[in-house]
Amino acid sequence: MSKLNVCSECGVLLESKVLVEDSTIKGQLVEKGFGENKSRALVLDLFEALFLVQKEKLCVCDRRGKSVSEKKLLHIGLEHDKKFYSKFVVYSDLRERGYCVKTGLKFGFDFRVYPKGKKMGEEHSKFVIHVAPESEKVSMSQLSRMTRLAGNIHTITVVAVVDREDSVNYYSTERILF
Repeated sequence: MSKLNVCSECGVLLESKVLVEDSTIKGQLVEKGFGENKSRALVLDLFEALFLVQKEKLCVCDRRGKSVSEKKLLHIGLEHDKKFYSKFVVYSDLRERGYCVKTGLKFGFDFRVYPKGKKMGEEHSKFVIHVAPESEKVSMSQLSRMTRLAGNIHTITVVAVVDREDSVNYYSTERILF
């Protein structure tokens, strides 16, 4: 990975990811369960980067070293995913509650969540999250599919419903075997 010509204390926005190369910042973020180590950089997804920018724990710059605002990160997220804002509300809420949250795309969910105080590699994910704005209808067959998938990976399905005031209600489902 080539070194980019930007401030070393900033994460660098590359399409829909943010790279952090500063070893001190990387270490602090990894300790808190953020990002994924790739070569010499820590790779953050947009949810993680936007959360850290909002909390003033990280600055993000483009390749030329120009600062990237929260608003711009949100705009980029919405260009990639029309539900990005609702997902970010859920991501932020879970992080504020002390959970380590990672994307769950390879499992067919929006997020996977680790038990409080644990991060990826220390324990298996406990929950998989499907984010649903309050206007979204989730059918029984969708709910059944989600519950079955979660059971296959030994997690609990959670549907996170985001209302108009950006409050989140969590509903879990589990398969009961008699």
